[in-house]
Amino acid sequence: MDPEVRDRWRLTVGPQLGARSTYTWAAARDGREYVVQRINPADSPDWRYSLRVAAALREQGWPTPEPAEEPLVTPDGVWLLADRLPGRPHVTAGSDSPAEQRRRGRLLAELHAALAATGITGQREGFGFPAAMVGDPELERTLRAYRELHPDDGAELLACRAAAVEFFAANPVVEAPSGVIHGDFTPWNLLFENDRLTGVLDFELTHVSHLVADFALAWRGYQDGVISGYEEVRPLSELERSLLVPTFQAWCFLGLAGEDAATLDLSWNVAHLRRASTRLIGPPRRRSGR
Repeated sequence: MDPEVRDRWRLTVGPQLGARSTYTWAAARDGREYVVQRINPADSPDWRYSLRVAAALREQGWPTPEPAEEPLVTPDGVWLLADRLPGRPHVTAGSDSPAEQRRRGRLLAELHAALAATGITGQREGFGFPAAMVGDPELERTLRAYRELHPDDGAELLACRAAAVEFFAANPVVEAPSGVIHGDFTPWNLLFENDRLTGVLDFELTHVSHLVADFALAWRGYQDGVISGYEEVRPLSELERSLLVPTFQAWCFLGLAGEDAATLDLSWNVAHLRRASTRLIGPPRRRSGR
């Protein structure tokens, strides 16, 4: 962590908590616990969007990280300091139990209602809907280059992309419910204390999309309990259910367009795309005789 930022905020810095597109550290000051985050504006030019969404949810009573200082912009990036929320995730990696999946699905449906109530409708810079994401010609070029290096996996990735492109071309999806989504509604981004929700974390991927796009990382192609729990609060339309797999396919290509194929390891993407492509999504619907 930058010593100048540490000294300016008078922090005692603890362990690093994460190092993905952002870097996160535990910290303390005057007996209180905080979380420090560094964002690269080149990766997230519209970083204030996520703060606005989290603040709008907090106004409705949702436990989201609250800034303890104004964002600090330095040559090394944007630094954020927030109070550390209490509680722990029920699961820190992998899949949670079917009951927890259903609970998470219900929470996601409730969160979507709260996000709609914020009145935020503008799109976040650098983000778009799944059809545009998977249809980007730069993505195809990246995957073709990847196939030259990894023939089997590259061919599979290109086939999945083609299937998603074909779906979106053949199926008008403008009527699918859309709005602000969280983007990474996974077990490790939900904190609980005595079985009470105490934190919703990580709004790095929040933006406007089809609401079912929030299943991309919440469902992950196999955690069907999330879908079942969601439908206990808000049933999905047949159109939305048809969107689940192609939307998931699109999300597996997030951030790959224009990347240097030689620097990529897409084994995670391949494994999840295989699982989703063969997965039956929930029980078959009963149809009335009318």
